[in-house]
Amino acid sequence: MEAEVREPERIVVIDLLYMGDLLFATPFFRNLRQKYPEAKIDLIVNANFYDIIEDNPHFDEVYAYDKDWSITKSIQFARQLRSNDYDLGLNIHGNWRTAILLRIINPDYNVGYGTKGRGIWLDRSLVSSENKHMVEVYLDFLRELGFSGLDDKGLELEIDPQAEESMEEFLASQGITEAERLVGLNTGGSWPTKQWMQEGFAQLADRLRWDYDSRVIFFGGPGDVERVEEIAAQMETEPVIAAGKTGLKELAALASFCDLFISGDTGPVHVAAAVGTPTIAIFGPSDETKYQPYGDQHQVVKTELNCRPCGEHHCPEEHHNCMADITVEDILEIVEEGM
Repeated sequence: MEAEVREPERIVVIDLLYMGDLLFATPFFRNLRQKYPEAKIDLIVNANFYDIIEDNPHFDEVYAYDKDWSITKSIQFARQLRSNDYDLGLNIHGNWRTAILLRIINPDYNVGYGTKGRGIWLDRSLVSSENKHMVEVYLDFLRELGFSGLDDKGLELEIDPQAEESMEEFLASQGITEAERLVGLNTGGSWPTKQWMQEGFAQLADRLRWDYDSRVIFFGGPGDVERVEEIAAQMETEPVIAAGKTGLKELAALASFCDLFISGDTGPVHVAAAVGTPTIAIFGPSDETKYQPYGDQHQVVKTELNCRPCGEHHCPEEHHNCMADITVEDILEIVEEGM
């Protein structure tokens, strides 16, 4: 890249995937800013996850793009950003939508992944690394552009002070004191195949209360409320239910108060990791090599079935044993080591 854009003054990064992917990219964002401390660097993100990244200190502007917008609205959005006159565009995922948007925004020089014919929209096409964690995939993107001496300080997420205060008040309202051990459980998943069994979560929550004298708090969005209520109804102890009661900023703040966070492979477990909370991630169809919580203080529970990781939204074998075969004892064995 040095030959094409020696010192870009205006850079735009586009990342429209999910919350976990966005957090995996935070080391990329940090190293990009360290390389170009004086540049104007902007980010375009999926509007659903804007709140989790808007306070990131490495960007001058963060723009929210709604993936439900019409083609006309999307073009209008991109043309408005075109007036920013970017020197460099970085497309770190490389799907068709981001490639076309970036071409309309029209930076002087576009770089991204060019698989499946998408390289026609780029000035420089990169090849994505295989069998690496996504954090390393994103850092390899920078290495391909000539970056060296990259720091690997892990994920990064700013905690909003107002959200932190609000969650302190919420915990106090539930009778939870600073002296108590707090374990967060997140039961949802973007695919049904990523969700562990309801009865497993109910038994796990009871055991955490009985065996480790821990207060258990259930996390989740509005779509998880019914599932959490069904799990709580199967329990013998009384959990704290935060599902449906927090936005993304509150999720991050509340996760930061937890001593441990247990979840399937979904965004909230990466939020917990990003705010420094140890996690246990329950992996079924997805590939932990690429997507496990990033860092040494995080653990994975998985089966050794030959059919996983399949990456499918519906079990091709019709048994879902990659999740069904994971037991409460499998998870408590790791809890015991950490507690």
